[in-house]
Amino acid sequence: MGLSYFDKWTIGHLGGGVLSYSLLQNSKLPILVNFVFSNGIHYLIECNEKNVAPNGSVIQTYENHIGDIIVFLVGWILAFLFRTDRYVTTGNAPWLWVVFLICVALEIFRENYPYNRWIRGAYVDDVDE
Repeated sequence: MGLSYFDKWTIGHLGGGVLSYSLLQNSKLPILVNFVFSNGIHYLIECNEKNVAPNGSVIQTYENHIGDIIVFLVGWILAFLFRTDRYVTTGNAPWLWVVFLICVALEIFRENYPYNRWIRGAYVDDVDE
């Protein structure tokens, strides 16, 4: 959630792209399926995020959505170029999946439970005003 192309979540989107590529590639998915699945799911999440709080204040701009999508894609491309999937082993893959799925779930839940303070819902700051 932000008002500019890049914000405090930019690095997280970059890491999400790297992790998404690496985990799906380690799962032996074809590269095209990996690309469409990774970036397609992220695109759909960005499209469903709320932009305006109930009080009318803008909490996220289209520029931020574009920045998030591009940075996630850049992370995916960098992971592809540097073949980061070779660092995913049978020992660390379950932990990486847990981290990745928790991050994805929190991003989705922030929108579906916007007043929840525990997951820092999308409107938590709006409630305090």
